[in-house]
Amino acid sequence: MKTFRTLPAVVVALVVAASLPPCAASADEGQWSPEQLAEFDPTAWEALRARGLAFSPAQLWDGKGGGLLIASVEIGGCSGAFVSADGLIATNHHCAFDALQLASTADRNFLENGFVAKDRAGEVEARGRAARVLVPKRIVDVTDRVRGAKSAYARAKDDLERYEAVELASKEIVAECEKSGVSRCRVASFYDGLFFRLQEQTELKDVRLVYAPPRAVGEYGGEIDNFRWPRHTGDFSFFRAYVAPDGKAALHAAGNVPYRPAAFFPVSSRGVAEGDLVMVTGYPGRTNRYLSASAVKNFEEWFYPLRSRTYIDLIAALEHASASAAKAGDKEAPLRVANAIKSYANQETNARGQIEGLRRNGVLARVRTEESALSDYLAASKQAPSEWKTALTQLEAALAEDRQGQERRFYLEEIERAGGLLNSALTSVRWAQERAKPDLSRDAGFQDRDVERARQKEKEVTRSLTPVPQRRVLALLISRSLASGPSLALVQAFGAGATAEAVEKKLAAMDEGTRLAGEEVRLANLPAPLETLSRSEDPYLKLATALAPELAAIRKKRKETAGAMLRLRPAYLSALRAYRKSLGRPVYPDANSTLRMSFAEVKGYAPREATLFLPQTSTKGLLAKETGIEPFATPAKVRDAVTRGDFGAWGDPQLGGVPICFLSNADTTGGNSGSPTLNGKGELVGLNFDRVWENVAGDFGWSPIVSRNVSADIRYALWMMDRVDGAENLLRELLPAR
Repeated sequence: MKTFRTLPAVVVALVVAASLPPCAASADEGQWSPEQLAEFDPTAWEALRARGLAFSPAQLWDGKGGGLLIASVEIGGCSGAFVSADGLIATNHHCAFDALQLASTADRNFLENGFVAKDRAGEVEARGRAARVLVPKRIVDVTDRVRGAKSAYARAKDDLERYEAVELASKEIVAECEKSGVSRCRVASFYDGLFFRLQEQTELKDVRLVYAPPRAVGEYGGEIDNFRWPRHTGDFSFFRAYVAPDGKAALHAAGNVPYRPAAFFPVSSRGVAEGDLVMVTGYPGRTNRYLSASAVKNFEEWFYPLRSRTYIDLIAALEHASASAAKAGDKEAPLRVANAIKSYANQETNARGQIEGLRRNGVLARVRTEESALSDYLAASKQAPSEWKTALTQLEAALAEDRQGQERRFYLEEIERAGGLLNSALTSVRWAQERAKPDLSRDAGFQDRDVERARQKEKEVTRSLTPVPQRRVLALLISRSLASGPSLALVQAFGAGATAEAVEKKLAAMDEGTRLAGEEVRLANLPAPLETLSRSEDPYLKLATALAPELAAIRKKRKETAGAMLRLRPAYLSALRAYRKSLGRPVYPDANSTLRMSFAEVKGYAPREATLFLPQTSTKGLLAKETGIEPFATPAKVRDAVTRGDFGAWGDPQLGGVPICFLSNADTTGGNSGSPTLNGKGELVGLNFDRVWENVAGDFGWSPIVSRNVSADIRYALWMMDRVDGAENLLRELLPAR
C-alpha cells in the first residue's frame, strides 16, 4: 500500500501538450494533464523543489497506472479522493446532495440532519450520481487512429460524416478497452480535436454513504454566499467504495468488502497557512479559453442572460408548488425537489457571475484585439498554412449558422432535461430509436454499456416524483418554447401560443391518464421497441413520440456543427498557438472532464479599491455571520460547541477558532467540486468547492489578480467528527497515528 507526499507548487515553465514542445508561462495558470507533467522544463521542477517539491514527474504519474494522481477519483460528475487504505473517499457535500436526498424520508432526513455511520454496518448504499466511482488507470494517445491520414475522418465528405467518423473510431477504441469488463473508458478530445486520448478508469459500482454534515453546515450561506468570499461552508462529505470479496468491482451486495486503493492521500491535521504551496487535482469540466469573439459575445449577451431568467422562474415555480404540496399533506415534496432547486440555483448564480465577469474583465474586447493581431501575424507570415489564414472566417460562418434558431433549441433541450414523467417517456423512445442501430453507431449514453445505468436512473425517478412542481416547471418551459419558434408536436398537444396556465391544466389531465408513475411500467418501457411505444395511449408516451423527430433534428444539427468545429477549430488553435508562442505565451488544453492538476498558493486578493480579502476563515467569522435564519442558521449542536470554545486539537490560535475555508489561486472550474487540495507532503488539507465571484468568468481566462478558488479546510470536518458528532471510528481511520 502506497501513500504519497506531494508537492506544493507554482509552475514557472509549462508545456502545451504531450505532443507539443514546452512553452514558458508564469504563476499558476493552467490545468495540466498527467502526461504533460513530464514535459515541464527542468528548471520548473528545480523551482518547485526549492519551494517544497517532494516528487519527480514520474512519481506524480508514471504512465503505467501508478503515481500520486491515481488517488484522485471521479464521483458522479464531481471529483474526490481516496483518503484511507479502506476505500474511504472525501468529496463535497453538494456532490453528495442527491445521494442524501434519495436516501432520506420525511422522518429520516439525512439531507437536513446529516448522516454519521458509526461503523461499517451503518453505511448506506449511495444512489444517484455518486453511485459510481471511477479510478484512473491509464491514458493512451489515440490521435492517429481517430483522425490520422488513414482514418475515416480523413476521408469524410462533409461535417456530419466527419463527426460520425470520430464518434465511431472513439467507440471502437472504447469497446476494445472495456472488453475485460472491469474498466470504464472514453476517448477525450484535446485542443478541440487536434489530439485524442483514451482515458481508462476502473469503475467501482458499490458506493456507500459514510458521513455528511447537516445541510445547514454543508450549504451554509446558500445562494447568498455562493461564489462569494468570505465563506463559512462545511462543504465536505465521505463515501466508501466496496468490491466483491475477490477484489473485483461488483454491484451493491451485503457480502462486499471495502476497496483497497493502490494509493491514497493521508489527511493532514496541521492544515495550511497563507503563503503555503498547494495543488488541486481532479476532473475540471469545461473551460472556454480560446473562443472567437462572436462566440464570447453570444455567451455574454444571449446564453447566460436567457439561462438566468429561465432558471429564476423555474426555481420560483418549484419552491411555490412544493410548499403548497407540503401544506396539502405531501410532506416529502420539498425534499423531493431539493436537488432540482439546488442545481438550477447554482447554474443561475453562475450565469449572473459569468455575465458580470465577462463585462468587468473586458473579455470580448480582449479577444477582438487578439483576433486582429492574429490576422496581422498570419498575413505577414510566409510559413503559415493557408488553412490557418482562412480558419477564423470559416469558423465565424459556421457559428453564425449555428446561432439560427438557438432560442427554440434552448427551450426544447430544457424540456428534454426537465425530469419527471415526460423525461422518462422521452428516454424510452430514444432508447427504442437507438437500439435499431448497431451498438457502435448509437449515440453516447444509449449503448449496451449504458443499460444498467439507465435502469438505475428510472428507479431513482421514483424517489423524486413530485407531480405538481414538475408539471409547473414543464408548463413554463413548454409555453416559452411555443413562443420562441414553431414546434408542431407542442402546438398539436397544447395549442399555438398556449399560456403556462393552460399548459399546466393539460399536463394535470395527462397526469391523471398516465401509468408512468409506476416504476415497473417505466422499467418495462426501456427495452420496448419503438412500434410498441408508438401504439401506446399513454399521454406522455404520445407526446414523447411526437416530439422525438424534432429533438432528433436538433441532435443532427448539433452533430453537423460539431463536425465543422472538428474541421476548423484545430486549424484556428494551431494558428493561435503559433502566434502566442511568438509572444512567449502558452496555449494549454481547455478543461474536458479529464484528470488534471493545478498548482497554487494559499493567497488572498483585492477585488476592488481599498478592499483586501485574507485567505482564511474560521468559526469566529461563522458566529459573526449567524442570524438564526436560513441560510445563516448553524445547527444548535455546532453553534453551541463554537460558543463554548470547544475546539479540541483543531483550533488555530492565529484565526481565533476552527478553520473553515481557505483561498488559493488554483486554476479550477465546474467538475473540480470535491477536488483534493494537497499540501507539500501529499496530504489532504482541503476540498475545493467553489470560486470567488470575481472568478466565475475564469472559464474564459485566468487572472493572477482575481482567480481564486475556495476549499473547505479539512480541519473543520475533523472537528465536526471529533467534537460535534462523536465519529471516533472515522477519526481513527483518517488519523491512525493520532
